[in-house]
Amino acid sequence: MNNHSASAERRRHPRINERLPFTLKAEGFDAVTETINLSCLGAYCQLDKPIPLMTNLEITLALPRSDKKKDFEYAKCRGVVVRVEEGGSQFHRGSVYNTAIYFNEIEESEREKIVRSVENRGPSRSKDSTANTDKSLR
Repeated sequence: MNNHSASAERRRHPRINERLPFTLKAEGFDAVTETINLSCLGAYCQLDKPIPLMTNLEITLALPRSDKKKDFEYAKCRGVVVRVEEGGSQFHRGSVYNTAIYFNEIEESEREKIVRSVENRGPSRSKDSTANTDKSLR
């Protein structure tokens, strides 16, 4: 069994590998980015500059309610940066920073929005859902 399969089996909550838009805000830092993967406990994304570990963030996720590109519900929470790794990307020139965020303050109703979205989208889905949402997150 490879390491990826072993780690996926240890996860307590389902995760989707999907590009979903979201905003991050911290003191002196605002960004609109996309998830690489998402669960009800956190998100993994790429940023064009590093955020220090343990930085507290305000987060707004755009979660598709259906396959319609303009049908979103928004989940808000607070999170903390738990991992940052410099890496490359085929879509981005220059350095990118792969960033893991743990949702440390989230209302149960907001967590349920994420759970529903992950369950509806399924862990095997891989699709870009960012069309027409960047402006609504700013």
